[in-house]
Amino acid sequence: MTPDLSVLKENKEVLLAEMAAWLHDMGKCADLFLMEGGMGFDANCNGKPRVNPHKAVYDPQELVQLPYWNNLSATRGKPSRKEEAEHDTALWRTLRQLNIDVNKLDKKVRILGNETTIRELILWGRPLVSDNYSKFRSILEKSIVLSAYLGRTHQASHIEKEEGGTAQTNSIFLSSPFGYEQKKLEALNEYLKNVLDTLPQNVQDRTEFVKALEKSFKLAPGDTRRPINEVTLWDWSSIVAALYKSALAGALLGNKPEGPNELKWRLLAIRIDSDRILGDVAKIPVLLARKKWITEGLDNVKELIEEEYPLGNEVYRDENGSIFVVPDIPSLLELKENAKNSEKTLEDLISERLGFQGEIVVTPSLSEHWWGQKPPNNPHLRKDKIPPIGEILQEKPYSPPDPEKIKEWWKEAISRAQKEGRSNPEICTISWLRPQGKKEGALRKSSDYWAKKVRGRSEEWYKDRSKTIWIDEVADKNGRICLITGKLDISGWLKPNGHVKTLLVKAPDGNSEKVVQKTPSFARLRRVWETTKTFWEEVEDDFEKTVGRVEKRLVITGSVDDLSKNKLSKNNVYEIDIEKTRVSVFYSGNGRFIVVENLERLARKMGYSKNDDDYLVYIQQELNDKEVRIYNPDGNNRNKHIGLIKTSKVEPIEDNFIPVIPIFSEPSLFMAIVPANKAMDIVKNINKKYEIEMDKVRNRLPLNIGLTFARSHTPIMALMESGWKMINASLKEEIRILNADSEKCDDKYILNFENGITWRVQGKMGDGITEDVWYPYFYVDGNPNDRNMVFKGPRGWLVHVSELKKGDAVKITPSSFDFEFLDSASRRFEISYDETGKRRDNTKSNRPYLIDKFDDFGRIWKEMTNNLAATQIKNVIGLIETKREEWNVSRDDETFKQFVNDVLRNANWKHGTPQNLDEITNIAVSGELKDIIELYMNILKAKGDYMNDTEVNT
Repeated sequence: MTPDLSVLKENKEVLLAEMAAWLHDMGKCADLFLMEGGMGFDANCNGKPRVNPHKAVYDPQELVQLPYWNNLSATRGKPSRKEEAEHDTALWRTLRQLNIDVNKLDKKVRILGNETTIRELILWGRPLVSDNYSKFRSILEKSIVLSAYLGRTHQASHIEKEEGGTAQTNSIFLSSPFGYEQKKLEALNEYLKNVLDTLPQNVQDRTEFVKALEKSFKLAPGDTRRPINEVTLWDWSSIVAALYKSALAGALLGNKPEGPNELKWRLLAIRIDSDRILGDVAKIPVLLARKKWITEGLDNVKELIEEEYPLGNEVYRDENGSIFVVPDIPSLLELKENAKNSEKTLEDLISERLGFQGEIVVTPSLSEHWWGQKPPNNPHLRKDKIPPIGEILQEKPYSPPDPEKIKEWWKEAISRAQKEGRSNPEICTISWLRPQGKKEGALRKSSDYWAKKVRGRSEEWYKDRSKTIWIDEVADKNGRICLITGKLDISGWLKPNGHVKTLLVKAPDGNSEKVVQKTPSFARLRRVWETTKTFWEEVEDDFEKTVGRVEKRLVITGSVDDLSKNKLSKNNVYEIDIEKTRVSVFYSGNGRFIVVENLERLARKMGYSKNDDDYLVYIQQELNDKEVRIYNPDGNNRNKHIGLIKTSKVEPIEDNFIPVIPIFSEPSLFMAIVPANKAMDIVKNINKKYEIEMDKVRNRLPLNIGLTFARSHTPIMALMESGWKMINASLKEEIRILNADSEKCDDKYILNFENGITWRVQGKMGDGITEDVWYPYFYVDGNPNDRNMVFKGPRGWLVHVSELKKGDAVKITPSSFDFEFLDSASRRFEISYDETGKRRDNTKSNRPYLIDKFDDFGRIWKEMTNNLAATQIKNVIGLIETKREEWNVSRDDETFKQFVNDVLRNANWKHGTPQNLDEITNIAVSGELKDIIELYMNILKAKGDYMNDTEVNT
């Protein structure tokens, strides 16, 4: 009989087995694991097998009581397990020290005619069993399949246990996949206890357990030896659990191979074109509601595949959707929910749970099969085969609307309108697919479906006002905002023959043939995208220091005279008119309005001019006991007031929030709307963080930053389109020539390139003592066989940073930053890039700039503004740029360069002609000085010591 998905619904024991897989290496989250021998050692018995005390979950007395103990060989099996259990670092000692009730771990797992416990799976879920399957069948008997499957999934997951790791002594560090060691490993017992305390009684209550796993296991190692100390126990256990769960699900669905070493898997991709869905929104609450709509749909599918029909686990998610590990069943998407009474297939269920109702049609896809690390003794699987996640992510998602569904909506809406004697509906301005509604949607010019979702987002904000969703609260005191976009291009790191193979386990040291390169295991690839995602999440966390908090909002209370047919809608945003100044307010009902604007900006618009913090008092005085008009900014006539409010009280409330609207913090992508005057501080923080954490691989892990500035009421659609353009643009790989040998300075190596850029590359590991011979390598043109630290990588020869020489041509994928001010929405059309990644507009052809120049921008700006008044700076730039246009000069025109030098020299510098006049001259000749002044003076409205507000704002 053809299997259906109901067999998984009836076998929730798969979820208990999954928990065992999560915990099968939990002994690595113990202080004893960091002690000598904790990682494992060779036993003193026949054949000297490797033993692992971190898996010794039974004490020696318990071990000999196991029903199959006597089935083990007397010369190898018994003595090796006893030596493991008797070791000072054995796991059972930690469990006893923590007073862990081991009965929790003795739950029975019954699947596929097998029966075992979580503790037994911890003990036997190792490659030893899967590699010797035929021998262990007679030993473990009723638990053999469950143990062997776990052993094989353990083996398939890593491939990163290469020979050549070096034990850490004294302080033991956890590394990032890019060689950054920050976290010193300590107090692991506490983390293990937190995990086991949340082990649920009911297997379906796994949410809190998985949260505890992530929090604790992220701080524990998969290995302590350098340089294979980069995979955390969280990354490692996540992959093992996903593979084990899907292997068991596959077996329940009839895909049960002859032995564990025949197991294969596939990836299930649910990919969505988020650019199209989020790129044409008009307002931030709408954007956030659309984003939540996508997130909730993906969460529903995650619950479907992980819990309701436990097929596998989600192993990757970004702005464009999810990827799951699933069994190797080619017809998986066609399997029925229940062959007896349901025709719904898995694909139908996925579509249903996404809940997009035809606005988006998502076509789930299955990858080819793969098996991870090659299993021994299998002549058909002779090579490692990693999951093709890189290939999936390189494909542009396509998720069009369903034309039949749209046709159905409009047919119904037009028919209803004709019956009611109304004109045909207009199109929804949120989805741009549905007809506008006649109820709540009529007020928003949207469908009722989307009006409800947007209102729901506003209700959520009102209940928790620790964040903002209002663009006018984000705007700086000049009424300007900035969409910051960031991209870490990890595509080259997720390929089978990608950048992971530019990292070493064993350094060449004069013999490139003895080098051991890192292998792109599933766990290692996961660690890459988990690290970059964490990078952006920490950037978001840093907003508290880079942007700061706003401590108060203003509340206006009064009696409302509603002049419209419909009453003012609760949880909606309106505008009020104060002295001909429109102010955004949130109506919470009962005559109560919350001002959702930058209050300092509002006070200045109302006429406040002092440089102190009394602007709140000023606004209160101006609003008290006034009759104020109310407008609907989304209405058909936004200039006609719909009501009046007679104010009786205007008071501040303690609403502590950060004026930032985060949009994405994904593995490759970051996006947030911030106050314009804080944008440079944020970028400075990002760049500093990047230089610290990705310094050793920055030549092959580029960071691209985009800054789109605008006034607060600029259409969000224009802002987002500009942001996506900057994200999708990148400078192409280039060759840089070194103009000097690599020079060691303290713990860093100095690289000076002929283009004037200097890099300082970290040469030590986290302890500040160990030389890093594994990470900081550069592709060099030619065959540099005169070096000791050199090896052949996927794309040529790689040389260690310490041995780079003058004249070396090294390959660099540049990091960059770009910026634009949208003085009008149409300005976004000027953001366009050529095939090299540079702007097509001749007046902006320097953009994007190398991010190495970011600090120079600030330094030059400071030097100019500390010596010249704003009018002087404007005159200097005006002279230079007018002459550039009149003469139509090239960059190497000596006459023009002399002219620029003369203009700058005669600029009447307050503190005398600067010593670096030649540098400023070159920057001015190239056009960079014009961009610096535009950015700081015209866009940011910044000022220096020799400038005043009047000058800057003219």
